[in-house]
Amino acid sequence: MKPMQGVRVVEATQMVAGPWAGAILAEQGADVIKVEMPDGVGDRYRLVGSRRGDMGASFQGFNRGKRSIALDTKDPEGLKVMQRLIGSADVFVQNFRPGTADRLGIGAAEMMAAYPELIYVSVSGFGSDGPEVDQKVYDYVVQARTGMAAIQAIPPGTGTPELVHQIVVDKVTAMTTSQAITAALFQRERHGGGQHVQLAMIDVGAWFFHADGMMDLSLLGDDVVDVPHVADSYGAFATSDGHIVLMVMGSDRSWPKLANAFVPHLVDDPRFADREIREQNIDALMAEFAPVVAALTTQQAIDAMRANDVPGSAITPRDQVHLDPQLVHNDTFVVVDDGPAGLRREVRPPVRFGSDDARGIPASAPAVGAHAHEILAEVGYSLADIEGMSESGILGPE
Repeated sequence: MKPMQGVRVVEATQMVAGPWAGAILAEQGADVIKVEMPDGVGDRYRLVGSRRGDMGASFQGFNRGKRSIALDTKDPEGLKVMQRLIGSADVFVQNFRPGTADRLGIGAAEMMAAYPELIYVSVSGFGSDGPEVDQKVYDYVVQARTGMAAIQAIPPGTGTPELVHQIVVDKVTAMTTSQAITAALFQRERHGGGQHVQLAMIDVGAWFFHADGMMDLSLLGDDVVDVPHVADSYGAFATSDGHIVLMVMGSDRSWPKLANAFVPHLVDDPRFADREIREQNIDALMAEFAPVVAALTTQQAIDAMRANDVPGSAITPRDQVHLDPQLVHNDTFVVVDDGPAGLRREVRPPVRFGSDDARGIPASAPAVGAHAHEILAEVGYSLADIEGMSESGILGPE
Protein backbone atom coordinates (compact mmCIF):
# COMPACT_ATOMS: atom_id res chain seq x y z
CA MET A 1 0.00 0.00 0.00
CA LYS A 2 1.38 3.38 -0.99
CA PRO A 3 1.21 6.19 1.58
CA MET A 4 -1.42 8.30 -0.20
CA GLN A 5 -3.70 5.39 -1.03
CA GLY A 6 -7.30 6.22 -0.07
CA VAL A 7 -6.84 9.96 -0.63
CA ARG A 8 -8.90 11.52 -3.41
CA VAL A 9 -7.63 14.64 -5.17
CA VAL A 10 -9.73 16.65 -7.63
CA GLU A 11 -7.71 19.13 -9.65
CA ALA A 12 -8.84 21.87 -12.01
CA THR A 13 -5.39 22.91 -13.18
CA GLN A 14 -3.48 23.44 -16.39
CA MET A 15 0.14 23.69 -17.52
CA VAL A 16 2.68 22.40 -14.94
CA ALA A 17 2.69 23.77 -11.39
CA GLY A 18 -0.75 22.41 -10.49
CA PRO A 19 -0.77 19.27 -12.66
CA TRP A 20 2.61 17.94 -11.56
CA ALA A 21 1.63 18.36 -7.91
CA GLY A 22 -1.28 16.02 -8.63
CA ALA A 23 0.93 13.57 -10.51
CA ILE A 24 3.36 13.38 -7.58
CA LEU A 25 0.45 12.50 -5.29
CA ALA A 26 -0.77 9.93 -7.83
CA GLU A 27 2.68 8.32 -7.83
CA GLN A 28 2.33 8.03 -4.07
CA GLY A 29 -1.03 6.28 -4.35
CA ALA A 30 -3.67 9.03 -4.42
CA ASP A 31 -6.69 8.84 -6.72
CA VAL A 32 -6.26 12.03 -8.76
CA ILE A 33 -9.11 13.25 -10.95
CA LYS A 34 -8.21 15.85 -13.55
CA VAL A 35 -11.08 18.11 -14.59
CA GLU A 36 -10.54 19.53 -18.07
CA MET A 37 -12.35 21.72 -20.54
CA PRO A 38 -14.96 19.87 -22.66
CA ASP A 39 -13.64 21.18 -25.98
CA GLY A 40 -11.77 18.08 -27.06
CA VAL A 41 -8.40 19.64 -26.24
CA GLY A 42 -8.65 19.92 -22.47
CA ASP A 43 -5.47 21.11 -20.78
CA ARG A 44 -3.67 23.20 -23.42
CA TYR A 45 -0.35 21.78 -22.24
CA ARG A 46 -1.29 18.51 -23.97
CA LEU A 47 -0.11 20.02 -27.25
CA VAL A 48 3.18 21.52 -26.02
CA GLY A 49 6.43 20.05 -27.36
CA SER A 50 7.09 16.65 -28.90
CA ARG A 51 3.93 14.58 -29.05
CA ARG A 52 2.22 11.51 -30.43
CA GLY A 53 -1.19 12.50 -31.74
CA ASP A 54 -2.64 14.86 -29.13
CA MET A 55 -0.53 13.52 -26.24
CA GLY A 56 2.57 15.60 -25.52
CA ALA A 57 5.56 13.84 -23.97
CA SER A 58 5.88 16.53 -21.31
CA PHE A 59 2.15 16.42 -20.56
CA GLN A 60 2.50 12.66 -20.10
CA GLY A 61 5.24 13.15 -17.54
CA PHE A 62 3.34 15.76 -15.59
CA ASN A 63 -0.05 13.99 -15.64
CA ARG A 64 0.60 10.28 -15.50
CA GLY A 65 -1.41 8.14 -13.15
CA LYS A 66 -4.53 10.35 -13.22
CA ARG A 67 -8.10 9.97 -14.41
CA SER A 68 -9.77 12.62 -16.56
CA ILE A 69 -13.23 14.07 -16.87
CA ALA A 70 -14.10 16.88 -19.30
CA LEU A 71 -16.76 19.09 -17.75
CA ASP A 72 -18.35 22.43 -18.62
CA THR A 73 -18.32 24.20 -15.26
CA LYS A 74 -19.83 27.36 -16.77
CA ASP A 75 -23.09 25.50 -17.33
CA PRO A 76 -25.22 25.53 -14.13
CA GLU A 77 -25.68 21.77 -14.30
CA GLY A 78 -21.96 21.28 -14.93
CA LEU A 79 -21.23 23.47 -11.93
CA LYS A 80 -23.39 21.24 -9.74
CA VAL A 81 -21.43 18.21 -10.94
CA MET A 82 -18.15 19.98 -10.19
CA GLN A 83 -19.30 20.90 -6.71
CA ARG A 84 -20.31 17.31 -6.04
CA LEU A 85 -16.91 16.10 -7.27
CA ILE A 86 -15.17 18.54 -4.94
CA GLY A 87 -17.35 17.34 -2.10
CA SER A 88 -16.19 13.78 -2.72
CA ALA A 89 -12.53 14.74 -2.43
CA ASP A 90 -10.03 15.14 0.37
CA VAL A 91 -8.18 17.77 -1.65
CA PHE A 92 -9.19 20.23 -4.36
CA VAL A 93 -6.46 22.02 -6.34
CA GLN A 94 -7.07 24.92 -8.72
CA ASN A 95 -4.78 27.36 -10.51
CA PHE A 96 -7.29 29.71 -12.09
CA ARG A 97 -6.44 33.39 -12.14
CA PRO A 98 -7.33 34.93 -8.75
CA GLY A 99 -11.08 35.54 -8.50
CA THR A 100 -12.04 33.11 -11.27
CA ALA A 101 -12.91 30.22 -8.98
CA ASP A 102 -15.17 32.53 -6.95
CA ARG A 103 -16.94 33.69 -10.11
CA LEU A 104 -17.41 30.07 -11.20
CA GLY A 105 -19.00 29.16 -7.87
CA ILE A 106 -16.16 26.95 -6.62
CA GLY A 107 -14.18 29.45 -4.57
CA ALA A 108 -12.50 28.56 -1.30
CA ALA A 109 -15.02 30.21 1.01
CA GLU A 110 -18.01 28.57 -0.65
CA MET A 111 -16.50 25.10 -0.97
CA MET A 112 -15.03 25.02 2.54
CA ALA A 113 -18.32 26.22 4.03
CA ALA A 114 -20.01 23.28 2.33
CA TYR A 115 -17.21 20.81 3.07
CA PRO A 116 -15.37 21.80 6.28
CA GLU A 117 -12.86 18.94 6.05
CA LEU A 118 -11.73 19.91 2.55
CA ILE A 119 -8.11 20.83 1.83
CA TYR A 120 -8.59 23.60 -0.74
CA VAL A 121 -5.42 24.53 -2.64
CA SER A 122 -4.95 27.68 -4.72
CA VAL A 123 -1.85 27.98 -6.89
CA SER A 124 -1.27 31.36 -8.52
CA GLY A 125 1.47 33.33 -10.22
CA PHE A 126 1.79 36.40 -8.03
CA GLY A 127 -0.70 35.72 -5.22
CA SER A 128 -4.34 36.47 -4.48
CA ASP A 129 -3.99 40.27 -4.48
CA GLY A 130 -1.46 43.02 -5.07
CA PRO A 131 -0.39 45.37 -7.86
CA GLU A 132 0.13 42.66 -10.50
CA VAL A 133 -2.43 40.08 -9.48
CA ASP A 134 -4.10 40.13 -12.90
CA GLN A 135 -0.89 39.59 -14.90
CA LYS A 136 -0.17 36.31 -16.64
CA VAL A 137 2.78 34.51 -15.09
CA TYR A 138 5.05 31.90 -16.62
CA ASP A 139 8.22 30.26 -15.37
CA TYR A 140 10.59 32.60 -17.20
CA VAL A 141 8.88 35.64 -15.65
CA VAL A 142 9.58 34.38 -12.14
CA GLN A 143 13.15 33.42 -13.06
CA ALA A 144 13.65 37.03 -14.16
CA ARG A 145 12.02 38.51 -11.04
CA THR A 146 13.75 36.44 -8.35
CA GLY A 147 17.44 36.63 -9.35
CA MET A 148 17.67 33.26 -11.10
CA ALA A 149 18.30 34.76 -14.53
CA ALA A 150 20.80 37.27 -13.16
CA ILE A 151 22.96 34.65 -11.44
CA GLN A 152 23.31 32.62 -14.65
CA ALA A 153 25.29 35.47 -16.26
CA ILE A 154 28.80 34.62 -17.44
CA PRO A 155 30.96 36.28 -16.24
CA PRO A 156 28.99 36.57 -12.97
CA GLY A 157 27.58 40.00 -12.32
CA THR A 158 28.60 41.54 -15.63
CA GLY A 159 27.63 39.07 -18.35
CA THR A 160 24.31 38.72 -20.14
CA PRO A 161 21.65 37.14 -17.89
CA GLU A 162 20.45 33.72 -18.95
CA LEU A 163 17.39 31.62 -18.16
CA VAL A 164 17.70 28.14 -16.71
CA HIS A 165 16.65 25.92 -19.62
CA GLN A 166 14.07 24.17 -17.51
CA ILE A 167 10.69 25.25 -16.18
CA VAL A 168 12.34 25.12 -12.80
CA VAL A 169 9.94 27.45 -10.97
CA ASP A 170 6.88 25.60 -12.22
CA LYS A 171 8.39 22.33 -11.08
CA VAL A 172 9.51 23.46 -7.66
CA THR A 173 6.08 25.04 -7.16
CA ALA A 174 4.52 21.67 -7.97
CA MET A 175 6.80 19.86 -5.54
CA THR A 176 6.14 22.46 -2.83
CA THR A 177 2.40 22.17 -3.47
CA SER A 178 2.43 18.40 -3.12
CA GLN A 179 4.38 18.64 0.13
CA ALA A 180 2.03 21.32 1.45
CA ILE A 181 -0.95 19.10 0.66
CA THR A 182 0.63 16.22 2.56
CA ALA A 183 1.29 18.54 5.51
CA ALA A 184 -2.31 19.82 5.46
CA LEU A 185 -3.67 16.27 5.37
CA PHE A 186 -1.40 15.35 8.29
CA GLN A 187 -2.68 18.33 10.27
CA ARG A 188 -6.28 17.36 9.48
CA GLU A 189 -5.56 13.81 10.63
CA ARG A 190 -4.09 15.05 13.91
CA HIS A 191 -6.36 17.98 14.68
CA GLY A 192 -9.36 17.83 12.31
CA GLY A 193 -10.68 20.41 9.88
CA GLY A 194 -9.75 21.48 6.41
CA GLN A 195 -7.93 24.62 5.38
CA HIS A 196 -7.16 26.89 2.45
CA VAL A 197 -3.58 26.35 1.26
CA GLN A 198 -2.22 29.12 -0.98
CA LEU A 199 0.98 29.25 -3.02
CA ALA A 200 2.29 31.91 -5.40
CA MET A 201 4.95 30.97 -7.94
CA ILE A 202 6.89 34.18 -7.29
CA ASP A 203 7.05 33.40 -3.56
CA VAL A 204 8.12 29.82 -4.20
CA GLY A 205 10.75 31.00 -6.69
CA ALA A 206 12.21 33.51 -4.24
CA TRP A 207 12.20 30.94 -1.42
CA PHE A 208 13.78 28.24 -3.56
CA PHE A 209 16.52 30.54 -4.83
CA HIS A 210 17.36 32.50 -1.71
CA ALA A 211 19.48 30.33 0.60
CA ASP A 212 22.28 29.74 -1.91
CA GLY A 213 21.42 32.18 -4.70
CA MET A 214 21.49 35.15 -2.32
CA MET A 215 24.19 33.91 0.08
CA ASP A 216 26.31 36.97 -0.71
CA LEU A 217 23.42 39.42 -0.26
CA SER A 218 21.33 38.14 2.65
CA LEU A 219 23.61 39.10 5.56
CA LEU A 220 23.19 42.78 6.33
CA GLY A 221 25.48 45.18 8.19
CA ASP A 222 29.06 46.48 8.13
CA ASP A 223 30.63 43.43 9.77
CA VAL A 224 29.92 40.98 6.93
CA VAL A 225 32.88 39.39 5.14
CA ASP A 226 32.08 39.37 1.43
CA VAL A 227 33.38 36.48 -0.67
CA PRO A 228 32.57 35.31 -4.20
CA HIS A 229 29.52 33.14 -4.68
CA VAL A 230 30.25 29.44 -4.20
CA ALA A 231 28.91 28.72 -7.70
CA ASP A 232 31.77 30.78 -9.12
CA SER A 233 34.14 27.95 -8.19
CA TYR A 234 32.54 25.24 -10.28
CA GLY A 235 31.55 24.87 -13.87
CA ALA A 236 32.00 22.99 -17.11
CA PHE A 237 35.52 22.55 -18.42
CA ALA A 238 36.36 21.52 -21.96
CA THR A 239 38.53 18.44 -22.41
CA SER A 240 40.17 17.39 -25.66
CA ASP A 241 37.10 15.34 -26.60
CA GLY A 242 34.21 16.55 -24.46
CA HIS A 243 33.42 18.30 -21.19
CA ILE A 244 33.56 17.65 -17.47
CA VAL A 245 32.17 19.41 -14.43
CA LEU A 246 34.49 20.22 -11.56
CA MET A 247 34.66 22.42 -8.46
CA VAL A 248 38.13 23.94 -8.27
CA MET A 249 38.16 25.59 -4.86
CA GLY A 250 37.78 22.73 -2.40
CA SER A 251 38.02 22.79 1.38
CA ASP A 252 41.43 23.00 3.02
CA ARG A 253 41.20 19.27 3.64
CA SER A 254 40.35 18.40 0.03
CA TRP A 255 42.53 20.99 -1.72
CA PRO A 256 45.69 18.79 -1.83
CA LYS A 257 43.71 15.99 -3.49
CA LEU A 258 42.21 18.38 -6.01
CA ALA A 259 45.56 19.96 -6.80
CA ASN A 260 47.31 16.60 -7.13
CA ALA A 261 44.67 15.46 -9.61
CA PHE A 262 45.32 18.31 -12.06
CA VAL A 263 47.77 21.00 -10.87
CA PRO A 264 50.23 19.42 -8.40
CA HIS A 265 52.62 22.36 -8.82
CA LEU A 266 50.03 24.59 -7.13
CA VAL A 267 49.65 22.57 -3.92
CA ASP A 268 51.85 24.99 -1.98
CA ASP A 269 51.23 28.09 -4.08
CA PRO A 270 50.61 30.99 -1.62
CA ARG A 271 47.82 32.35 -3.85
CA PHE A 272 45.79 29.24 -2.96
CA ALA A 273 47.07 28.47 0.52
CA ASP A 274 43.68 28.24 2.25
CA ARG A 275 40.02 28.44 1.38
CA GLU A 276 39.66 32.12 2.14
CA ILE A 277 42.57 33.02 -0.12
CA ARG A 278 41.33 30.68 -2.85
CA GLU A 279 37.93 32.39 -2.68
CA GLN A 280 39.57 35.76 -3.27
CA ASN A 281 41.66 34.38 -6.15
CA ILE A 282 39.00 32.22 -7.74
CA ASP A 283 39.42 33.71 -11.23
CA ALA A 284 43.15 32.94 -11.22
CA LEU A 285 42.47 29.44 -9.95
CA MET A 286 39.92 28.74 -12.70
CA ALA A 287 42.42 30.02 -15.25
CA GLU A 288 45.05 27.57 -13.96
CA PHE A 289 42.75 24.58 -14.28
CA ALA A 290 41.25 25.28 -17.71
CA PRO A 291 44.30 24.62 -19.94
CA VAL A 292 45.36 21.56 -17.93
CA VAL A 293 41.91 19.95 -18.26
CA ALA A 294 41.72 20.93 -21.94
CA ALA A 295 44.84 18.89 -22.67
CA LEU A 296 43.29 15.71 -21.23
CA THR A 297 40.71 13.39 -22.70
CA THR A 298 37.48 13.17 -20.77
CA GLN A 299 38.40 9.70 -19.54
CA GLN A 300 41.83 10.88 -18.40
CA ALA A 301 40.20 13.69 -16.43
CA ILE A 302 37.71 11.29 -14.85
CA ASP A 303 40.52 8.86 -13.99
CA ALA A 304 42.47 11.67 -12.32
CA MET A 305 39.45 12.65 -10.23
CA ARG A 306 38.70 9.08 -9.22
CA ALA A 307 42.31 8.35 -8.28
CA ASN A 308 42.36 11.37 -5.96
CA ASP A 309 38.81 11.09 -4.55
CA VAL A 310 37.76 14.31 -6.25
CA PRO A 311 34.05 14.74 -7.08
CA GLY A 312 33.21 15.50 -10.69
CA SER A 313 31.75 13.98 -13.81
CA ALA A 314 31.70 13.91 -17.55
CA ILE A 315 28.76 15.78 -19.03
CA THR A 316 26.38 13.20 -20.43
CA PRO A 317 24.48 13.97 -23.65
CA ARG A 318 20.74 13.88 -23.06
CA ASP A 319 20.21 10.92 -25.38
CA GLN A 320 22.61 8.84 -23.29
CA VAL A 321 21.38 9.62 -19.76
CA HIS A 322 19.36 6.39 -19.59
CA LEU A 323 22.61 4.45 -20.18
CA ASP A 324 24.33 5.85 -17.08
CA PRO A 325 25.65 2.80 -15.17
CA GLN A 326 24.32 3.96 -11.80
CA LEU A 327 20.90 4.79 -13.22
CA VAL A 328 20.82 1.40 -14.93
CA HIS A 329 21.72 -0.25 -11.61
CA ASN A 330 19.01 1.75 -9.82
CA ASP A 331 16.45 0.64 -12.43
CA THR A 332 15.51 4.29 -12.81
CA PHE A 333 14.29 4.13 -16.42
CA VAL A 334 11.88 1.71 -18.01
CA VAL A 335 10.31 1.40 -21.48
CA VAL A 336 6.52 0.99 -21.43
CA ASP A 337 3.75 0.94 -24.02
CA ASP A 338 0.28 1.68 -22.69
CA GLY A 339 -2.56 4.17 -23.00
CA PRO A 340 -2.68 7.13 -25.35
CA ALA A 341 0.97 8.02 -24.73
CA GLY A 342 2.09 4.76 -26.37
CA LEU A 343 5.68 3.55 -26.53
CA ARG A 344 7.93 5.69 -24.37
CA ARG A 345 10.80 5.75 -21.90
CA GLU A 346 9.65 6.63 -18.40
CA VAL A 347 11.49 7.47 -15.20
CA ARG A 348 10.38 5.71 -12.05
CA PRO A 349 9.22 7.74 -9.02
CA PRO A 350 12.38 8.59 -7.05
CA VAL A 351 11.10 7.75 -3.55
CA ARG A 352 11.13 4.21 -2.25
CA PHE A 353 8.62 3.55 0.52
CA GLY A 354 9.83 0.48 2.39
CA SER A 355 12.51 -2.00 1.45
CA ASP A 356 10.25 -3.98 -0.89
CA ASP A 357 8.81 -1.01 -2.79
CA ALA A 358 8.99 -1.84 -6.49
CA ARG A 359 8.41 1.81 -7.55
CA GLY A 360 5.96 0.83 -10.24
CA ILE A 361 5.34 3.16 -13.16
CA PRO A 362 1.98 4.97 -13.02
CA ALA A 363 -0.40 4.43 -15.90
CA SER A 364 -0.27 6.66 -18.94
CA ALA A 365 -1.69 10.15 -18.68
CA PRO A 366 -5.37 9.98 -19.66
CA ALA A 367 -7.05 11.09 -22.84
CA VAL A 368 -9.40 14.05 -22.37
CA GLY A 369 -12.49 12.90 -20.46
CA ALA A 370 -11.50 9.24 -20.61
CA HIS A 371 -12.93 8.35 -17.20
CA ALA A 372 -16.07 10.49 -17.05
CA HIS A 373 -18.55 7.62 -16.73
CA GLU A 374 -16.74 5.81 -13.93
CA ILE A 375 -15.98 9.02 -12.00
CA LEU A 376 -19.59 10.23 -12.15
CA ALA A 377 -20.90 6.80 -11.18
CA GLU A 378 -18.63 6.89 -8.12
CA VAL A 379 -20.23 10.12 -6.91
CA GLY A 380 -23.77 8.82 -7.31
CA TYR A 381 -24.91 9.62 -10.84
CA SER A 382 -26.96 7.03 -12.70
CA LEU A 383 -26.25 5.87 -16.23
CA ALA A 384 -29.27 7.85 -17.42
CA ASP A 385 -27.93 10.97 -15.68
CA ILE A 386 -24.55 10.55 -17.32
CA GLU A 387 -25.99 9.94 -20.78
CA GLY A 388 -28.11 13.04 -20.35
CA MET A 389 -25.05 15.09 -19.51
CA SER A 390 -23.29 13.80 -22.60
CA GLU A 391 -26.25 14.67 -24.82
CA SER A 392 -26.55 18.15 -23.35
CA GLY A 393 -22.86 18.92 -23.91
CA ILE A 394 -21.92 19.23 -20.24
CA LEU A 395 -19.45 16.40 -20.70
CA GLY A 396 -16.75 16.48 -23.33
CA PRO A 397 -15.87 13.58 -25.62
CA GLU A 398 -14.71 10.32 -24.06
